[in-house]
Parts: sequence; structure tokens; C-alpha cells
Amino acid sequence: MLWLYISASGGGFLYAGFAYEKPCRSGRISRRVGTEYSLFFGLGWQTALKLAIVCANLYNRDCAPAQNTGNPTRNSMKVFQRFYRYINPKIDPDVQHHMDRYSMRSIYYASIAVFVVETLLFLYALLTNLGSMNQSVISSLISVGSCVVMCFVVSLLSSWSLRKKNLSHKAFVAIRIFFFIVFTAWAIDVDFRHYRQETQMLTFFTVSLMMICFVHFRPWIGSLLIAGAHLGLYLAINTFDGAANLEPLNFLVLALVSILANAILYHNQIFLFSRQETLYDRNLELREENRTDALTGIWNRLGLERDAQKMDGRPMTAYMIDINYFKEINDRYGHLAGDELLRETTERLKQIFPGAHYYRYGGDEFLVLTHKPASDNYGSSTYDFTDSKYGIHASLSIGSAQSAPANYDELFNLISQADKALYVIKRRTHSVEFGGHDRRAQRREQA
Repeated sequence: MLWLYISASGGGFLYAGFAYEKPCRSGRISRRVGTEYSLFFGLGWQTALKLAIVCANLYNRDCAPAQNTGNPTRNSMKVFQRFYRYINPKIDPDVQHHMDRYSMRSIYYASIAVFVVETLLFLYALLTNLGSMNQSVISSLISVGSCVVMCFVVSLLSSWSLRKKNLSHKAFVAIRIFFFIVFTAWAIDVDFRHYRQETQMLTFFTVSLMMICFVHFRPWIGSLLIAGAHLGLYLAINTFDGAANLEPLNFLVLALVSILANAILYHNQIFLFSRQETLYDRNLELREENRTDALTGIWNRLGLERDAQKMDGRPMTAYMIDINYFKEINDRYGHLAGDELLRETTERLKQIFPGAHYYRYGGDEFLVLTHKPASDNYGSSTYDFTDSKYGIHASLSIGSAQSAPANYDELFNLISQADKALYVIKRRTHSVEFGGHDRRAQRREQA
């Protein structure tokens, strides 16, 4: 019912505004002033009442628990702190960077669009008034020409800022403030001339709408800029005829609605870009999880595929490692012991090849890639150790190969050579604890 009352009362103000008549400076009766500003007044009335309800809800939500303490100062401070956080919110630096670049892209496209439109208007006005140039036409051409020049400069400035990957937030804000002040000052000058000629004042309100849609400021900065722009136009008109044809209350409501719209859009951007950043981070986490072996914590084949795209031609040694008689260990001690042995093997490889890249290539096979010279690497073809948890005696067979892979295919050729070297070692060695056949060599012979 309360929202219905607000809408109905706002509609009443709209109707009253359209029926409003006010004498002009020349004595004629004009509906223009009431018709133009009553729309903003009616919308502003509804917005102000809705904002009051929102503030009341925030007060009740934040201060209801504290009301029982009988401390009104504490309640007031909570409301003030929440208001301060609203007009000057804390934003994650990555989110702020995305917001800055988004706003700058909007400025770039808007300046290009206005540049094209104003250039066409300038050429059309110039061609149609070549034979009848007067002071009014020249003033209009100068105004449109100055807008074209400003759009060109702003488009260059915004394009430059978008090319700078590490441009600071303060620099982005300074460019936006420059854009706002330049175009607002131009709009004030144009509409002040329209006011003196008793024609419609649409330029300032069009520019204000464009600023709200494309240029987003922190609420406190936007409030100062928007209030200053409206105050500048009002003072300019007031110096001419005391603002006889301008309703101060409607003009004030228009400024307040613009300030509120800027604040709401800014917080909407924070919400949207925060969600986007969260989704991006989560996707990165999922991608890393897909590239990581869940059991051992090192990279898997997907991780190897990614790293294979980064080969740069530096010398590299590849080691293919296999746990001897891993199936027999699983059968004798159980799969939990086998899993623990895989984890123990990973830790042993990190000790044998420090600073290298480790991959679980598949099953009980591991791959190690290192840029260290061969003389600094592990030189033996076997490695024996005892599992610290289950006391299992195990051994590793190690095959190696060296080259300088510069691309994806050359890296996998190097891995294939290391795999062949491992096959040779597996043929001539066996585990010290278990006898029997070499399953890996047997699979190769069958293939």
C-alpha cells in the first residue's frame, strides 16, 4: 500500500506539473518550464520517498539490536558509518581496475559516436547557411565545432589510457573528471545561450544523462561534480534574469535524482564486476584443479599439455620414472599402501630433482623436466628407498634424455626418447624385493 501511495502521489505531481503555467520574462504565458521540469520533479518525489524508506529499513536493520542498550549515539554512528561506506565504498583492486577500464571504454565509444554525429551536424549547418551567415549561425557553428574538437581529444585520451595496461586508478579518475568538466562546461554555455534566446534547454540535460550512463564516479565524487554542474547552470541563468523562467525546486530535485542515479549505477557496477571476478577466480581454480593430480599434488597430463606450449629452446633434460613391480605391491599391501607409495615417490623425486617440474604421467609412471645441466642432475638409472609409513622397500627405474625443445612436438619427442631409455633400463633391472617378470617391458613386447 505504501508503494502504491508513493506512485499515486508522484503521478499527481506529474499531472500538476503538466498543467502548471508560469509567466515568462516577456510577459507571455509558457507551459515549457512546468512541462520540462515537472517530469523530473514527479520522478524525484517518488525516488526521494523510496530512498527514505530504504534508509529507514537500513536504520532498523543495523540499529535494532543496539536500541535495547539505550544508546542513541551508537545508533547514529552506525547509520553514519553505513552512509560513509555507501558514498566511499571499499573495492577490490582488480574489480576497481575492471570498472575503470569499462568506464573508459564507454567514454571512448560515446566520444566517437558524438564526434560522428556532431561532425555531420556541423557540415550540414555549414552547407545550408553558406549564403546567410549571421551572428547566431556563427555562434552555433563555433559551439558544434568545439564539441567536435572536444570529442576528438577525449577519444584520443581514452584510447591512450586503454592501451596503458598499468595505468593507476587515480589517472583513470582524473581523465573521467576532465571529460565531465569539459563537456558539462560546454553544455552550460550552450544552454545559457538557449535560455537567453528563449528556446528549449536540452543540451545540459542530454549531457547530464550521458554522464550518468557512461561515466561512473564514486558517489561522493559524483555528488560534488553533479551538484557543481547544476549549480553552475543555475547561477549563470540567475545572473541573467534572476532565473525567472526556472523553477529552483524542480531543478534541485533533478540534481538530487542525478546524484542518486550515479550512486546506484556505481554500486551496481561493483556488484556485477565483483561477481564476474569471483567467477573468473573460480574458473582459474577449477582449471588448476583439472591440471593437478589429486593424489600426489603435482601436475598431470593436462598440466604437461599446458607447459608444452611454453617451450623456448633452452636445454632440457627429461626423466621418465617408473615404480618397479607396483602391481605386486598393491596386491600384497593393499591399494591404500600403494597410494601412500605414490605420494612418497613424489616427495622423493622432489628431493632427487630439486627445482624441477614434476608430472604424474600415468599410473605408476612419473615425468620430471629440468633445465639444469646433466652434470648437476641425478646420474643413476635406479633409486631405492623405503616407504616411511608402511615400511615398503621399493625401487625406481629412471630413464633420461636431453635436447633443447623449442615447441610442443619437440618436447614430446624428448619425452619419447626418455621413455625408450626407461624401457632399456627396465629390461636389465628388477626390484630387489620381488622377483618375477617386468610387466612394462612385457607390454611393450606385446605391442
